[in-house]
Amino acid sequence: MSARLADTLDRCIPAILDAWASVAAHGELRTLCDEDRAGNLAAVLHTMSVALRPSPLPGAVHLFIETAAEHGARRRAQGVHEACLFEEYDHLGAAVPHALRACETPPLAPEDLVALEGGLTTAILAGLRGFHRGEFERRGTWAAVMARTADDVHESSGFENFAPVNLESSSGSAESAQGL
Repeated sequence: MSARLADTLDRCIPAILDAWASVAAHGELRTLCDEDRAGNLAAVLHTMSVALRPSPLPGAVHLFIETAAEHGARRRAQGVHEACLFEEYDHLGAAVPHALRACETPPLAPEDLVALEGGLTTAILAGLRGFHRGEFERRGTWAAVMARTADDVHESSGFENFAPVNLESSSGSAESAQGL
């Protein structure tokens, strides 16, 4: 991963959301107003850009995971079907390359593309877990589920300098993501 990837992603968030919105307006999310349709995606993308930095701030990866989980929980509260999360992230995955071209950025290095795809995969995993947060909390397994998400990130996504922490005591939220 590179600082260039993180900077490019952060700079292109508006273009990514525009490209995503043009496709999402025709799916299940079309019934939601524009603000509700976008949900927390801007915060998810921003926290992902911070987490993808070569030397991310302590807790940045965990804040990204929690922000994506909050997005999934928001979708459930909106009455969106679980399958819509897959559709939403499919649209996001397609929107990213279009938006990067619209931002007129030079092509990313292959390892940056792999890291970006890992970030999107992590976002959907965390989003799905957040969508089902209520069930996990009723079973008393929410902290373990989020810790498993963090372990999955550590093992497979390539986030650098990732140090597992206790997510049970995490107080990160999409609102605090704005401060990163």
